Amino acid sequence: MDTRTPADIREEGRAMRVAVIDDVPQEADATRALVERAAGAASDLSAHADAETADITLFSSGSEFLDTYPRGHGFDVIFLDIEMPGLDGMETARKIREYDTNVIIIFTTRMAQYAVAGYAVDAISYLVKPIAQPEFALAWRKVQRILSSRTSLQVPIESTTGTIFLNSDDILYVDVLSHMLYYHTTRGTYTAWKSLTAAAEELKDYDFAVISRYVMVNIAHVTKIDTSTGDIDVEGEIFRVSRSKKKDVAQRLLDFHARG
Repeated sequence: MDTRTPADIREEGRAMRVAVIDDVPQEADATRALVERAAGAASDLSAHADAETADITLFSSGSEFLDTYPRGHGFDVIFLDIEMPGLDGMETARKIREYDTNVIIIFTTRMAQYAVAGYAVDAISYLVKPIAQPEFALAWRKVQRILSSRTSLQVPIESTTGTIFLNSDDILYVDVLSHMLYYHTTRGTYTAWKSLTAAAEELKDYDFAVISRYVMVNIAHVTKIDTSTGDIDVEGEIFRVSRSKKKDVAQRLLDFHARG
């Protein structure tokens, strides 16, 4: 999984990775053409020729996508048809969210009544086929805003149930119990066979602090610090900071809040 931030991607000119999942070839091609047009227009308006290009991959079914996605590079955006034989778009989206909470999902459908169900899988938009250019342009601008605002790392985790991808901003804290690592996130808890040292190395460039031999916290989620004991509150969970770590943790908190 590519672990660069969107800022890194823009600097390097890496193409936006787009998946189109649709069992109707003509409709998949139509969606691809809209993406190519939108990406090309954004590039033409930029001072950099490669400011935004799209690397588009077509999949003819949800099953085909799921068979390849977890083992390969992730996508930035997925255009997902709902009405497909076998595994439909809604169920495909649910399975995607089991291991990737960050990828942008946009549903494409001929049935507008499916729109409400998309909130359960964090779809950002619904495009009714045949997709009109103005509606697509609105959705694409939303994609651009989301990607440009992201500064967090997508962390690939070899969990006990397979590879999952977590947004570093979603991680509240990480702890170790009986040689098992637990990632506590805003979306649930994930387990992995990994040391806390390895997890800390993975997140060293972001606002995480190891507060003891067993716990690492996301500084952004520290809501309170007890000045008398040095204990910290992470979204309602109280943690004891090791004596040797208190000075470093306090400084990390000051630095974080000084940045605003």
